[in-house]
Amino acid sequence: MSSILYDQLQSAALRQYIKQLSTKKLQHLIKNPDISEADLKLILKNTENETIKQLATEKLQHLNSQAIQESLNFIHKLGDNWKGWATSIARGQSINELKYRYKNASPDEKAKIRDILRKEAQ
Repeated sequence: MSSILYDQLQSAALRQYIKQLSTKKLQHLIKNPDISEADLKLILKNTENETIKQLATEKLQHLNSQAIQESLNFIHKLGDNWKGWATSIARGQSINELKYRYKNASPDEKAKIRDILRKEAQ
């Protein structure tokens, strides 16, 4: 099944599901630690309830911050050890993850990411 069709079906199913849920149940769903970023983005896109939008936005920011911190920790753990191609690839993936998450990062996180990117460019 193509990704676009799958996304449309998932979005339609989620819209229907959101209509059936009370605000309290939807809040509980958003607070679930297993909810994915994709599901949170779909909820944001398909709800008009401001409380739910705020809760989903906060959760997305939290997940973004966690991913940034994990990538930063990994890069710092590696330090200047570039021994082996696997380490180099893993470091590159962490750098790409930081670049992807930069736009939704807090000002402090953006400063940390810029520092890492400057060091990588040298």
